[in-house]
Amino acid sequence: MQAAAFLLGLWLALWLSPLGARGESAAPYADLEASLYAGVNAVRAQQHLIPLERRPELDAVARAHSLDMVTRHFFDHVNPDGENPLQRLERWRIEGFSLAAENIGITDRPDPNREILQAWLQSEVHRRNLYTPPFNATGIGIARAPNGSLVYTQVYVTYPR
Repeated sequence: MQAAAFLLGLWLALWLSPLGARGESAAPYADLEASLYAGVNAVRAQQHLIPLERRPELDAVARAHSLDMVTRHFFDHVNPDGENPLQRLERWRIEGFSLAAENIGITDRPDPNREILQAWLQSEVHRRNLYTPPFNATGIGIARAPNGSLVYTQVYVTYPR
């Protein structure tokens, strides 16, 4: 519970920071996140799939999970408290979706987005999430581990049209 409160407080602090007031992104890795978002939609376009709409509330869920993995030194879809991706969406009060999934990744390579996207495409489960036709919204979050590695989370959901 304390970890969840910490993450929420950190997210709010970043969101309300002076950087955000100047029109800059409060997310430390916003450029990487935006680049991955473009890469994911390019891969989906090659498969003739609709682009995913990036939503700030889903970004917040993804960023919090990446930060949680870094802070509590784990790498999994289920956190040490037993909370899974669906439960995280519920805790963040994300509603109205009918389908959800999550990809995570970690890299210390010079071109991290390329590394992560290629790894996801080579993994049957991660590729399935990227290519699931009904998904129409996403959130992306990146955090840096103490060893310098970048930890990625991408949330996928389907909202009714």
